[in-house]
Amino acid sequence: MARKPVRPIRTEADYEAALDEIEEYFENEPKPGSLEGDRFELLALVIEDYEEKHWPIDPPDPVDAIRYRMETGGFTQTDLGRLLGSRQRASDILARRRPITLEMAWKLHREWDVRAEALLQPQVPASPRGHRIASSAIREVRYSAPQKKLFVTFTTGREYVYEQVPQSVFRQLKNSASKGTYFNQNIRDHYPFRELLVA
Repeated sequence: MARKPVRPIRTEADYEAALDEIEEYFENEPKPGSLEGDRFELLALVIEDYEEKHWPIDPPDPVDAIRYRMETGGFTQTDLGRLLGSRQRASDILARRRPITLEMAWKLHREWDVRAEALLQPQVPASPRGHRIASSAIREVRYSAPQKKLFVTFTTGREYVYEQVPQSVFRQLKNSASKGTYFNQNIRDHYPFRELLVA
């Protein structure tokens, strides 16, 4: 039986159906360039478009954006030091002791492809004051659908990555009335995780 063509998502029911279908591909990822591979990419695009319109997430602040790029790109603090001119400068940036200059932002965007929108945002200070708090415990959550990784930044400033988290779990966390409660009941101790350390 031929599948229906992938169309823009207009309703919550369409969204749920697309999520159900794309989760099948996570278990058995199709070969890029194949018909199923093309369908997988199209589904990911329409899902992302629907989520951006209905549940927009503010871009991470500059330091969070850099740390996320280091994690996904396999970069170290030494690599960041080389890019920015010194290891101490990299350490100060990641510890939020030094603001990111326009020149640094340009290098990070050009060399590491860090989103300019995130780099040019006001930077969250080292002090807990001024943090955008999504709950009493969690400051920010980010999700990588292709890798099924959930990044959780707590109000303490510590950040963890949880592996093999279904997109539906991320969606429920994002929409829950109490993110801390949902996290404790459905994510913590349910998925492999590790702390992202600034070395």
